Amino acid sequence: MNNIVGNHITNVQENFRKYNTLVLKNKYDKKISDELIQTYIDARYYNYGLDNNIKFFYRRIYGALMKKGNELIKKSPRRKELIDNMVALFQYYFYFDNVRNNVGIDEIVASIAEKRIFKLNLKTAIKENFEESFSEIVKEDIKKLDESLKIYDSEDFKIETKKMNNKKNNYYKVKLKYNFEFPTIFCKEAIEEVFSTTYLAEDRLFVEYPMVTIKILKDILDGDFSKIYICDFAIDLLNKKKKLEQLLQIINNQATQERMCFEIKYDDFKENKDEIFELLKSGFNFALKTNDKMPKLSNEEIKILEIFSCVIVSPNDINKKKYKNTKILEKQ
Repeated sequence: MNNIVGNHITNVQENFRKYNTLVLKNKYDKKISDELIQTYIDARYYNYGLDNNIKFFYRRIYGALMKKGNELIKKSPRRKELIDNMVALFQYYFYFDNVRNNVGIDEIVASIAEKRIFKLNLKTAIKENFEESFSEIVKEDIKKLDESLKIYDSEDFKIETKKMNNKKNNYYKVKLKYNFEFPTIFCKEAIEEVFSTTYLAEDRLFVEYPMVTIKILKDILDGDFSKIYICDFAIDLLNKKKKLEQLLQIINNQATQERMCFEIKYDDFKENKDEIFELLKSGFNFALKTNDKMPKLSNEEIKILEIFSCVIVSPNDINKKKYKNTKILEKQ
């Protein structure tokens, strides 16, 4: 299984490096280019280093790039003109990564071509067939990125998300739904029971997690970093290391991990604390689901539950009023 968001980000980084080499030619500086591209990735995909007082997402990203540019100029003042020009290029690259889309690619490429002649003063720029070749490259890259978002489209499965009932939170419960028909001799309850058996519950996750990850990536591309998705987790996978590693590889990326939680029951947590702690250390998040027969927890035990992103509290949980320092969601 692919690391979906990680691969997408890597492709964008490689595309931007390629664009800088093609646009700048002999003026290309790999070190400056890589630092600016990393700043862009941190802002665009991780929502890092942004001034949230700025209304528009693209302006927040550009603000982060200008800040990095000023830092680079302080280190290398003689390279100020080049750094300023490289920062300015990202205003065009925004259109190649869906940050902005109100102008056509051909028009953007034409503007870059003009900049190469009049701003970058590239001596060979006038003679080159830059516009046509560069436009084809960009369009092909965009096509590949768009196609990668459709890899896990399925006519047989879809995911449904439902916001948890606390209006103040942005947690959404995920449910994998099937669209194919079963023989009429099987009732809906029997089908659901089969889908919940241990073996199928594990394998369902190999369908669910990629689809949720694509949804997270689409949220990010829309500049929405607020939603967190609560997904099922098959606790028996903790005893199947290779299978678990294959599953986690799909989401082993900070941008994904921050927006996805594995739902586990309190009893499963009690029996598998060490394994859960290890996964938490690796950056994966969990949502704890309590039940009506919860034992009375000590203050120390309540404190431990702060490691969870949220606690889905059962209506008759005896500890209900003690979960003060955790994000509490009511069981639906």
